[in-house]
Amino acid sequence: MKISVVHDSSPAARLGLLPGDELLRIDNHEIRDPIDFQFYSAEEEYSLVLRRGTREWRVEVSPEESGWLGLEFANMEYRCCGNRCVFCFVDQNPSGLRDALYFKDEDFRLSFLYGNYVTLTNVTGDHLARIVEQRLSPLYISVHSTEDDVRRKMLGLRGNDRLMEKIALLAEGGIELHAQIVLCPGWNDGLHLERTLTDLARFSPAVRSVAIVPLGLTGHRVGLTPLQPVTPADAAAVLDQEKAWERRFRAKQGSAFVYLADEFYLLSGRPLPRAARYDDFFQIENGVGMTRHFLDRFQRQRGRFPKAVRPVRVVIATGQLVAPTLAREVLPVLRKVAGLEVDLVPVVNRFFGGGVTVSGLLTGRDILEQVRDRMPADLLLIPPNCRNADGLFLDDWDGGQLSRELDVPLFAPAENFSELFAYLKKS
Repeated sequence: MKISVVHDSSPAARLGLLPGDELLRIDNHEIRDPIDFQFYSAEEEYSLVLRRGTREWRVEVSPEESGWLGLEFANMEYRCCGNRCVFCFVDQNPSGLRDALYFKDEDFRLSFLYGNYVTLTNVTGDHLARIVEQRLSPLYISVHSTEDDVRRKMLGLRGNDRLMEKIALLAEGGIELHAQIVLCPGWNDGLHLERTLTDLARFSPAVRSVAIVPLGLTGHRVGLTPLQPVTPADAAAVLDQEKAWERRFRAKQGSAFVYLADEFYLLSGRPLPRAARYDDFFQIENGVGMTRHFLDRFQRQRGRFPKAVRPVRVVIATGQLVAPTLAREVLPVLRKVAGLEVDLVPVVNRFFGGGVTVSGLLTGRDILEQVRDRMPADLLLIPPNCRNADGLFLDDWDGGQLSRELDVPLFAPAENFSELFAYLKKS
């Protein structure tokens, strides 16, 4: 593993390490990535085996130098996905995007570090042993089906990938697992779904939660397997099943165990459940309970909103799916603040097309084209999850570009609308 940075005055600098050196081993353990480094450098004393050019040497780390060594490493190479999932969203991307949006990661390390979902199809016995040894927990796994024939068809597998054996080994090793099922009507729903949930429940409490999310279909499914979207009727049918699941699993396991993505409630027009239904919001980053969590925070904080602000006009751009909920639950409260004019724009996702209606997949150009006629405004609010860590939308627009095109400041509240009023007070 190549060292990219050696911090000044750090133990590593005093030991003579330089950027470009390769860390080969700690004691007798091969170092493949930063996780290995963190795990094997946790001892008070150990030795580093390094390489510079053709020279290898060993450095002893004393108790006084252990802990933070002051090293940073080059980015690790990620393991890619070899599956051919019929519902894969990456396969439905339009052409011309940045390369990173076409990369399909399938790396258990990213699951541990960032909560990425992995199918476990490419993990070996050595990988599983490492996960247990290094306590890489929790992990997030994409199951979709526990029936071998259904799983093969959905994931494009040639043989049995022994998923249940892998889950059993991880569960026995004390690894906490959170599972995901992408629901594809006609493929893994109905009795197939019941079978999958029953199989996964056998591994509770190691399998801590199961999220069911609807497949996403874009308008760029050229030459791909025909699939049917989750309709409002499909969503309602799953919600009907959910009632029985909750009764069964709460009685046996003390939690709901199975949690539905917000889209099922929003699509069917049924009320969102109360926060208690989501227990500890295990999979909120997967869109499970996110709307309820937001609305509850909004209601708790509305009492601290000001009664009046300087005259200001705010435009809120959001996805089509959640727009009716915001119009019903949020706009009436905001419009009680004297001086605050609020305009909500449900943005149609023309970039992806199809049935993509969630806020997190909005693009800069779609927002531009559909809020332009609502200008001028004093501030444009956009969903915080529609840009990456570099501030880029999926179409490579950045916030500055959108702001300049519309001649309006851009604001993406990370948590709630209290941040809006704090921003207005300072601006």
